[in-house]
Amino acid sequence: MWRDVVLVAVGGAIGTAARAGLTLAFGADLGPALVPLINVVGAFAIGILFGWRARMPESSRAQRVQLFMGTGVLGGFTTYSALAVESADLGLLWWGAATVVVGTAAAWGGVLIGRGGRARA
Repeated sequence: MWRDVVLVAVGGAIGTAARAGLTLAFGADLGPALVPLINVVGAFAIGILFGWRARMPESSRAQRVQLFMGTGVLGGFTTYSALAVESADLGLLWWGAATVVVGTAAAWGGVLIGRGGRARA
């Protein structure tokens, strides 16, 4: 159990650092579009990961990859809190709602790609 917690924590630190790096590098240029972009790309990547996992046989190794990459790295990379604050700061409820809709579509597309283009088995 502790090994899994450490995997999620380390992965989360990596994902959060990646998001912070992108914010520092591109925040001034992309402005408020950066957070939704990060969230949609992250949702797509999570979808690919979960679609891939659906094709794999159950194993502790596959479970740990999912914990590290999905819950940790990609969970830390995407951020609902930043999206909520940005939407409130801009005074645009549709900004957050549109990001959730587009992110969900991206995750669905990622799942299909991860499953090799096949619908749910």
